[in-house]
Amino acid sequence: MRRLFFVLFLLVLPASAMAGNAVLKKDGKSYTLNCSNAGCFIAERVSFFKSGPQKRLGAGGAANFEKWMKKLKSDGYK
Repeated sequence: MRRLFFVLFLLVLPASAMAGNAVLKKDGKSYTLNCSNAGCFIAERVSFFKSGPQKRLGAGGAANFEKWMKKLKSDGYK
């Protein structure tokens, strides 16, 4: 029973800390938007497994993820 609780705890812990992830495209390049409790970051995707340097956009959280998605889409990201 303890093991089951521990496994469920490990599965729930990262999910609660992550507010959102999205892949956006602009001018033929792909960008990733990552928001967690630590903040919202955007980075250019170099390949499937690599990203360029991250630029911090602001505070994190689910509400800020929606705000940044809306702002970036209005700036021409798809």
